[in-house]
Amino acid sequence: MIGIRRVVAVVALALALGAAVGTPGASAKAEAAWADDFFSICVPDPAGCYAYTYGSVVWGNRTATINGTVANEYTSGYVTAYFEAYAGSTKIASTTRTVSSGTRGFQFGLGDPDRVGGFDRTKITVCWHGTDSSKVCSAPVHLWRD
Repeated sequence: MIGIRRVVAVVALALALGAAVGTPGASAKAEAAWADDFFSICVPDPAGCYAYTYGSVVWGNRTATINGTVANEYTSGYVTAYFEAYAGSTKIASTTRTVSSGTRGFQFGLGDPDRVGGFDRTKITVCWHGTDSSKVCSAPVHLWRD
């Protein structure tokens, strides 16, 4: 039979170790419970995909991290990818990434870290801008935080 003092000592030791070590996950970084989204968007052209953007959206609590590439494989003009953050129907942030020729990688945060609830949708559009002020754009792609 185990004595009461031994039980008290074991419980005290367990409590002391728990306080020193912490509970599982207590010190772990809180992570979003939303799946990442991926995108691949081309400017429409019957000859193929020569102006495009692709990448991922890593959803956070109030912001998202956008990683990817924007490309212009045409011999003229430039390509711009447009990124917009929405909370419902309210646009809360936007930014662009542009390349004159070749490809350009990017990584940036989108959203408002002070907005309670963050945002729930990213709208992405890519456009080729010609040297004669012409402009051809993809249909917008909407990615939802889910």
